[in-house]
Amino acid sequence: METVRAPWSSASFLVYAGGLTVFGAVVSLLAVQSSDHGPGAFVLWALLVFVAVASSALAVRRRGHFVTAGLLALSSVGAFVVLVGALLDWFGWLPHVSVGFKAFHFWVLVLELVIVLAAAVALRSFGFPLLVFLIAAASWYFVTDLISNGGDWSAVVTIFVGLVLLLVARGLDGRGSTVRAFWVHVTAGLTIGGGLLWFFHEGDLDWALVALAGLIYVGLGDRFVRSSWVVLGAWGFLQSAAHYADKWSKASFFVPYLFPFTVFDEYGGESSHEWAGPLVFVVAGSILILIALLIARRRRTVIPAAELL
Repeated sequence: METVRAPWSSASFLVYAGGLTVFGAVVSLLAVQSSDHGPGAFVLWALLVFVAVASSALAVRRRGHFVTAGLLALSSVGAFVVLVGALLDWFGWLPHVSVGFKAFHFWVLVLELVIVLAAAVALRSFGFPLLVFLIAAASWYFVTDLISNGGDWSAVVTIFVGLVLLLVARGLDGRGSTVRAFWVHVTAGLTIGGGLLWFFHEGDLDWALVALAGLIYVGLGDRFVRSSWVVLGAWGFLQSAAHYADKWSKASFFVPYLFPFTVFDEYGGESSHEWAGPLVFVVAGSILILIALLIARRRRTVIPAAELL
């Protein structure tokens, strides 16, 4: 099936908001049923939920609502994976381990691979681009879990997988599959950035390197014409600014973060230089604005004045 594209509108926002809410609700419902019922009964519940969601996705697709059908297909993939996991648990094959890269568990790897395959089938049937992100993210997790046990080696594998995903994304760009390539770019940026942050998130030099990596991300985003790299680069640059603002002013500054590293409250206490924190962000923001103007000028793009403010 051809890739589904949804132009931005109030209706498309509400469909995405509702569809993702349904996805979260389906996962939560199955989690509740898992704790309330035995293995056999939970298999039946998982089957009923999967049939209900998958049937809804197919019915909506027949009516021509392809974005809504794709979002429901995302929920059906989640329900199907839970169903397979419930069956494996009923048979006594699925080990009860916490999430993470810990030792070698064959049936856990099988379940991870099921996510990739189920999402691939759904993508072929519904053409919904967000499923590409699920395929790419699950592929990263499967490969990393297969050949690493956590720690530094998992971070190295994560960076390597991210570089491979970048090559895949560029290949999709070259073939004109720009919508699907977008989500591969997103996953590549997250995995490479996550691996780098594993190694560089402590001292001043580390955060200087994070800021440099952020600027490189922005440059890659401009080169690839992919805003996801620019967004992640700006986030990394501002996260680095937060580190120095906290340190020099001994005050806490909030910058939303995507990875499990935080610099907040690292340098608590009284300070006579509270002005240093805001000043760091003024400089950081000004640098981002300057880069934006340089990119716009190089492309000779006319940007309305309101967009520059």
